[in-house]
Amino acid sequence: MSTTFNSLFPSLEILSDAPSYIRDHTYLFHDPSNNRWICIDKMEVSPRDYDLLSLVYNEVQPSSAILSPEVEKWMRFLNGDGPPPLKDDSEIRAVHLSFARKDVTEVDVREAVEAFFGNGSILLFPSPQQAVLLEQKSEYIHSIDDYISFAAILESDFFIKLKMYIGKFHTADSMYPGQYKTEKQWFSRGISSLPGERIFTMERVFPTFLMDSLSGTMENVLRKEITEPINYDVDMLKTVRLFFENGFNASVTSDKLHIHRNTLNYRLAKFQDITGISVRNFDGALVAYCASLLAIE
Repeated sequence: MSTTFNSLFPSLEILSDAPSYIRDHTYLFHDPSNNRWICIDKMEVSPRDYDLLSLVYNEVQPSSAILSPEVEKWMRFLNGDGPPPLKDDSEIRAVHLSFARKDVTEVDVREAVEAFFGNGSILLFPSPQQAVLLEQKSEYIHSIDDYISFAAILESDFFIKLKMYIGKFHTADSMYPGQYKTEKQWFSRGISSLPGERIFTMERVFPTFLMDSLSGTMENVLRKEITEPINYDVDMLKTVRLFFENGFNASVTSDKLHIHRNTLNYRLAKFQDITGISVRNFDGALVAYCASLLAIE
């Protein structure tokens, strides 16, 4: 979309998948040439704009599919169109799912969710390749390992590969839809910036946003002090990066790199010899990690 198009419609959203729910106050158009969906607030569309948009794109009408009252309430709430379905002091978190295939059936995912989490979780499908699992805060909080196990079950039992963003618990109030939208954006950024990852959290994606705000001066420092001296050695950069991400655990890092532990120690020692930076302490590891993100992202 051109800059002019965006300036005409500040609420413009470009979606790669057709949403299963159309908000009452928005128009949804399909761009068949690029197979994208365009969502615009009705208040920003004049009758003339509507005629032009309808001429160029195909307007999508609300689906005739009947949503359960509970699902519809949650869809409206998350899109900012309705009140919280829970009492004000309740806390929830959203676990965002993105499927590798477009032919994933809701029945299969729902069956896996009920088998693993029971009937307490709420499963929504904003689009064919995306789902949201809403978890209400209780005495038992599912861990990241629990969700990793859930993803493994989906893959082994239903042949469904997915990526997942595990959000944080927040009060289910009028501010939550903004948090939900932010998490969707962070998930999208994680998928594009860290294509090899499957499980994302705020803290996992945060460094990539941090690198975006890095000044040119700081980028030059990292290049001069680290990446240029080691001649942009990708294996060495991946090694220091994984060593940091795995909590300085040499055994786990060497297993993930499929190298002998002696090879790992050799690379870390060589990195220190060349740069003068030890990645066995936090300060040095943090600087090396930032350099790896800058060089091999």
